[in-house]
Amino acid sequence: MFAQLPEPRMHWVRWVLTVAWLTIIASLLYDPWTSALTEPDHPWSPLRLPDTCIQVQGECLVEQPYPLGTTLFWGAIVPAAIFILLVFGHELWRRICPLSFLSQIPRALGWQRQFKRENKKTGKVRYELAKVEPNSWLGRNYPYVQFGWLFAGLCGRILFFKPLFYAMATLG
Repeated sequence: MFAQLPEPRMHWVRWVLTVAWLTIIASLLYDPWTSALTEPDHPWSPLRLPDTCIQVQGECLVEQPYPLGTTLFWGAIVPAAIFILLVFGHELWRRICPLSFLSQIPRALGWQRQFKRENKKTGKVRYELAKVEPNSWLGRNYPYVQFGWLFAGLCGRILFFKPLFYAMATLG
């Protein structure tokens, strides 16, 4: 279904998704605006906090406005990526993934790591891309390395990043 979409259109889709993705990531670090959407007296926001008292163990819970970057990133963006991958498949995800798009910038600018190869007989010079050898340690163990980084990122999110962002939100 998505294979019929022309590559120039997908290029613009990737640009829009990448800019939105980078904006949300930047909002994780600094976001003075979206907490206004969660204020109880906001006139139109569906995300505003209720004016009524929410009782937790018999006491009213004090709610304060909070920035939405963390909620959006972990509650919408990451699950949407997983949903797209599971429902539409790898082919669409490969074409729209912002991280993959950003990783292609050095290639587009000609900053790839290359080896200079010279033909001894003709003297003709050509350049080959540097690739991971299939028999090297990384070539044999790349799935474990990828899974290890995924595991470290998820554990880091739970143990370090989420408490850090909540601490930053309460200070700001």
